Amino acid sequence: MKSAFVFACCAALLGQGAVAAGRPFDGRWSVMLVCPDTTDKGGLIKGYAYSFAVSIREGAIQGEYGAPGHPASVVFAGQVGDGGALEITATGNTGKSEYSVGKVAQGPRYGYTLQGKLVGSGGEARRKELRPCTATFTKS
Repeated sequence: MKSAFVFACCAALLGQGAVAAGRPFDGRWSVMLVCPDTTDKGGLIKGYAYSFAVSIREGAIQGEYGAPGHPASVVFAGQVGDGGALEITATGNTGKSEYSVGKVAQGPRYGYTLQGKLVGSGGEARRKELRPCTATFTKS
């Protein structure tokens, strides 16, 4: 009976250790999202840079800049594969019109996707739609 109890305790502790170890890129990361100046048929669209934190847990990425639902905000949500492949959906609300493609008024919701890769303690993802943007990741 005593050996069954010891075995159960050891198995539980080993199981907790496996959970604590997580996946290769789990942890807290700093992100610098840079969208440089660009142009469209309406002329110059000003660039911007947002610095914020994301967390990766069990391969799921989550983080935000600004207050979700408010102007000039963005929420990152997505997945990181064991090999570091990044697939991110960014959603938010537009800031001032001079920073938005098409000079969209401040406040409407937007969304786009990014793809990239993490390697070691860094990485990068690029926006796939509309305007060029790069998110640079550094493990905190």
